[in-house]
Amino acid sequence: MTVRSHSRLLTEDLDWFSPRHPRAREIPPRIRDWLSETGSLTARLEAVAGNVRVQVLYQGSGRAFASETRWLRLPRDRCLWVREVILASRHGPLVAARTVAPGETLRGRGAGFARLGARPLGALLFSHPAVERGDSQWVRLAPSAWRLSPAEAPLWGRRTLYYVDAAPLLVSEFFLPSLFHFARHDESSLG
Repeated sequence: MTVRSHSRLLTEDLDWFSPRHPRAREIPPRIRDWLSETGSLTARLEAVAGNVRVQVLYQGSGRAFASETRWLRLPRDRCLWVREVILASRHGPLVAARTVAPGETLRGRGAGFARLGARPLGALLFSHPAVERGDSQWVRLAPSAWRLSPAEAPLWGRRTLYYVDAAPLLVSEFFLPSLFHFARHDESSLG
């Protein structure tokens, strides 16, 4: 079995903070609104941008960052299931996402998460009867933390811990600058 080291999206571990941290007050309201979304991000993206497609960058065994294993309460060097994707619409890439989970999360009623393929995680996450939402954290990324094309502006992200029959599933979502450029114009036309 080949184990991928860390990430195709990120160059380094990130400095996550609670939405109640003083740094959260510095976030512009338009961005805070997206970070605070408690419903399906995929559904919100589709309401704003139309059909959303998933480009899978990686799905398989991998190593988590130290902050991820701490939040999942797992040993540092444990091999985990990792999925990294880009959510895009006809307007271009809008969100990058990284999901990390131990094998026990993907067994039993959680088996569908490992077989998502190019389907959005939100389609299963928000319709699954065994899923409970936990706490969230936010982050502001420096452009140097981003492995893909250089960011035009700092990227914002959030991560949320979910539980599938009490087994953890960590979902990190990174809002690309194109989302805010596009959404600023399109959401104003929604009324």
